[in-house]
Amino acid sequence: MTAIKTDSLKDLMAVVNSADIGLVIFDKHYHIRVWNLFMVNHSGLKAESLMGKTLFEQFPDIKAQWFEGKAQQCIAQKQKLLSTWEEQSYLFKFKNSRSKAKSVVFMYQNITFIPLTSANGEVDNFAITINDVTDIAASTQQLDAVVSEYSHNNSKDS
Repeated sequence: MTAIKTDSLKDLMAVVNSADIGLVIFDKHYHIRVWNLFMVNHSGLKAESLMGKTLFEQFPDIKAQWFEGKAQQCIAQKQKLLSTWEEQSYLFKFKNSRSKAKSVVFMYQNITFIPLTSANGEVDNFAITINDVTDIAASTQQLDAVVSEYSHNNSKDS
């Protein structure tokens, strides 16, 4: 199979914007460089209004110490780093807009930190992807509640 080559930034951005995941690219100082359509749709903020601004200026409720620790670990190790909804329910407090679990108010998110290495081998930028895992989180929580109740009822019978 032959790979199709494209040098078109327009084509690349079309793919990035059609993906059903959030994508944000930052420089080392947390200035926003890319904000894809998923992020626009869920935050209500246009990419143009965020370019060059820091994450923490625009989203002061984000736990800066936690985020910086993850980003610095990703950059220093030059490896992807996953943070699941079980570690922290969400990074961006987006409303639950598509989950079957209507009782869940906010979108649960898995976040992947990705180092972006330049031609000289240094990590000058990093990206994060945001995956909506609300259905998985809600199902897991429901299952945990059923198991807990079952265990509790069985311990009373003994």
